[in-house]
Amino acid sequence: MRVRTVVATMANSETFGWQVAAEVHRRGLDRAKRKGCVCDGQAYNWSIYEMHLLPLGFVAILDFLHLLAYLYEAAHAYRGSDAAKGWQTYEQWLRWAWSGKAGTLLSGLRAAATELGTKGPAVAARKQTVEEALTYVTNNRQRMDYSEYRRLGLPISSAPVESTIKQVNRRVKGSEKFWLQGGAEAILQLRAAQLSQDDRWNSNWSRPRKHRRAAGSGRLAQAA
Repeated sequence: MRVRTVVATMANSETFGWQVAAEVHRRGLDRAKRKGCVCDGQAYNWSIYEMHLLPLGFVAILDFLHLLAYLYEAAHAYRGSDAAKGWQTYEQWLRWAWSGKAGTLLSGLRAAATELGTKGPAVAARKQTVEEALTYVTNNRQRMDYSEYRRLGLPISSAPVESTIKQVNRRVKGSEKFWLQGGAEAILQLRAAQLSQDDRWNSNWSRPRKHRRAAGSGRLAQAA
């Protein structure tokens, strides 16, 4: 990572999508030769991608760590109490995913779900876990060409974003923090600016303000 900039809002995903698009154009990321959009499997993330980033040539990439978690749970659900076989199955599925063999991975998940379906209601919960992974991979298979992403030098994990979210939450969330909606939005903008590695933090504070600082006997008085 060279320069991190952060956007955040209390608004809905449609509004947030326009904010992301504005930041992409402001930074000139649309002009990069190779660019990727890494997300988990949430549908609204891919709606933002399809509307704002796909037309600019961004490559859609499913976060590998989210996929890893689904495969781990499904493999151990498939093998039941046999932890060794569960790990062996997980490793095989993970290798297929890492190699970009989404079709082979889907076949393995389908076979596991079919096999569990013949064992009656006692394994219904295990089968459901495998089917959830099967659905996840089916919905995202076009975003799982990890060998090609690595060849292009594109990221395959949203870990830097997840880390940044935790830094945002550390300021906004807590047992003794209570916000009105406007206050939450304001503190989000300040936190995003503070975490950004450009000059927006200093720029925000150097702008003229309508009121003086909200402290002391003259708080909220009109600025000179």
